[in-house]
Amino acid sequence: MIQMLSPEIGEIVEKRHEMILAHEKFGVKIKDIIEEYDISVGAYYHWSNRYARDGILGLINKKAGAGVPYNKTPEDIETKIVQTASDNKELDANDIWDIVTELYGFDKTVRTIERILQRHQINRHRGRRSKKTTEKKRIIIQVQKQGLKE
Repeated sequence: MIQMLSPEIGEIVEKRHEMILAHEKFGVKIKDIIEEYDISVGAYYHWSNRYARDGILGLINKKAGAGVPYNKTPEDIETKIVQTASDNKELDANDIWDIVTELYGFDKTVRTIERILQRHQINRHRGRRSKKTTEKKRIIIQVQKQGLKE
């Protein structure tokens, strides 16, 4: 297996293997290994544990993958949130959060619900509005309605 790896990686794996065998088979103290190979105690134990768990393949550096975030909302809960929001257009994120928490035991924040709704383009977060702009809009809408009636 080591022959199939690139020469640089093969050398690194051999070095790590030597280091672990020096302690396990020949009884060399960890302090001496750390000084000889110029690594930290944590690094030694990291590779030692990986070797114990995965064998020689554990000594190869692993590429970090994307993975699933630890706090990802489960797909079924997200579907229920979207369904609740689309069935009840008049509900805002707080109301949906109350319903989902009560029915399904949802343990995330209201902001999470807002993000889910945004992602599915159901409810947009409106933000704050001043009284001035909302009054102007009301007047404009009233004028437009009167213009349509005439």
